[in-house]
Amino acid sequence: MTTALVTESAIPRSLTPEVELVLCRHCDLVQQLPLLHAGDEACCTRCGNHLDARHPDPVLRPVMYAGSALFMLLLANLFPFVSMYAAGNSNQMSFFDTSSVLFEQHQQWLALLVWLFIQAVPAACMVAIIYLKLGMLYQLPARVWVARVLYMLKPWSMVDIFLMGLIISFVKLVADAEISLGASFWAFCLFCLLHLRAFQVIDRRELWSRIAPCPVPQVAAHAGKTGLAQNLKLCKVCTALVPVTQTQCSRCHTKVHLRQRNSVQNTLALLLAATVLYIPANLMPIMRTVSFGEEINSTIISGLILMWQDGAYPVALIILVASVIVPVVKILIMFWLCYLTRLPQGQRQHYSTQIFRWVDWVGRWSMVDVLVVAIMAALVRFDLLMSVYPGVGALVFAAVVILTMLAALSFDPRLLWDPLSEKEK
Repeated sequence: MTTALVTESAIPRSLTPEVELVLCRHCDLVQQLPLLHAGDEACCTRCGNHLDARHPDPVLRPVMYAGSALFMLLLANLFPFVSMYAAGNSNQMSFFDTSSVLFEQHQQWLALLVWLFIQAVPAACMVAIIYLKLGMLYQLPARVWVARVLYMLKPWSMVDIFLMGLIISFVKLVADAEISLGASFWAFCLFCLLHLRAFQVIDRRELWSRIAPCPVPQVAAHAGKTGLAQNLKLCKVCTALVPVTQTQCSRCHTKVHLRQRNSVQNTLALLLAATVLYIPANLMPIMRTVSFGEEINSTIISGLILMWQDGAYPVALIILVASVIVPVVKILIMFWLCYLTRLPQGQRQHYSTQIFRWVDWVGRWSMVDVLVVAIMAALVRFDLLMSVYPGVGALVFAAVVILTMLAALSFDPRLLWDPLSEKEK
């Protein structure tokens, strides 16, 4: 269930020490966070941003989910993943082939990205969760550093997107070949579910409260007012309230700024770079298919048209949304949000924060087309009969997706709520 937050006017005089102040990282409003029980969740009363949650068995469940996920990832790399049969020829693909084959085809940068997104980063996140949760029982060292790395890596774990890429690839190939799913495929599916669940049963604020107590700011703070108006700033790493005069967070020792430094300028620079690269990403071939010595180059748009002509309408729509609509819409919305920060406060739309959260979440799904290319290159290897190779457009398009993700990470949504006069100081 959801626990509502209360503002200063509704706080009783008999307020207990169990109630603490929190600062919303999206709208900068200071609020009272009451004592949460297992299953409770707290959201910001102004912008709806998730603030805190409590889950049953806060140590055992994350450790079990993360440990089981790592075991399934190990199994996914040990056994055959997918087999393909076409015209009397067969090819077997392992999970590791999605990156190793790219390396053999001299696509080292693309191979590195695929390996990081679907193997290294997800595994590192699961190891970090186990370490942090066990650290609550055994006081393991370097928990502060591990917690910082965990939430830095979280957006770059793309196992769910890879699973969608597998489905798209199978739909593309099933009309011309027979696809056989190996034991590692099912292990990977379980890994995806366990990986997702491991993140669902931990909460950043609750995790940091167990690593070290939340420091009490040395300045007076009142619920219902912004942190900016009370000379308070938020540590975006551990969620602690920090006085403006204090340069470092006393809990995680991170350098804390009142607002993300040069947020709009950095966001605009990344968006401009993504816009410039998006044009060649659509013009250059994203995939090369060699069949009986004949080479066919496919761009994102031509591949989309081919899927539509073949009657694979659901897959064509997924590619259209993920690879065409989402990148363009995300770039336009991020430009619009940067523009809103320069308008007087009364002219901004309050739902712009919800829009920002949506584009921040959905932008990573554009990587599905790049992962489809990696899967096809690993699976379709029949020498002269048919082979698939990644085109230079795949790497360029991956750069576009990464740049838009970095743009969202560099944008500070609190600027949408700040008075214009305060931002210009």
